[in-house]
Amino acid sequence: MTLRQWLLFGAAAFLMATPRAEAINADLSDADIRRAIGIAVGPRTAGVRFHVPYILPLKDPLVERLEVVTEFRRFVLASEEQTALGNWTSARGGYDMKGRTLKDLLQGRRGQVSIKLRARFHPHHSYSFLPAIDILIGEPSFLAVDVLRTPLLRDGSPASMTGAVIEAAFNAPSFHDRSLPVRIAMDGKELTRVDVDFSKLE
Repeated sequence: MTLRQWLLFGAAAFLMATPRAEAINADLSDADIRRAIGIAVGPRTAGVRFHVPYILPLKDPLVERLEVVTEFRRFVLASEEQTALGNWTSARGGYDMKGRTLKDLLQGRRGQVSIKLRARFHPHHSYSFLPAIDILIGEPSFLAVDVLRTPLLRDGSPASMTGAVIEAAFNAPSFHDRSLPVRIAMDGKELTRVDVDFSKLE
């Protein structure tokens, strides 16, 4: 067998062995977690390519960034974060100083998909409290199991609120293989939306 034939054979074997996402995986196996960690600690270009489908292209003055965080991607992000902090053992699935692994740290989000919004407020608007910004999926909307709202402050005071991070978590099995609209609403009024094919994410 020639070198070229060996290379073609190896590439074909790799493609056959690499699982392809056909829908969001709501029940990760240990092999899935190892694969997620491999993406995080592997070549940077591969990691950047992995995240692209999860960043939703939405042009709106309020939206600085809108993204989908599946359970699989959550492990990739967590491993990347630990790598950035210099926690090499934890980033690769080992134990941290408190004897916990990434699997332990992310247990509370098991089986969930989050939509995460980073909102920016117009500099002429001054909010003394966080406005009612909601992330909705579908029509009628699926019920979120948890919503985290974090104001972004310029100097630590509510009067300097520049934006917010809103993360709404949903049960993945509800829509893991469907195409649905993700809608952003403020004070009960829909501002913008984008259609997301969840069957193409993992």
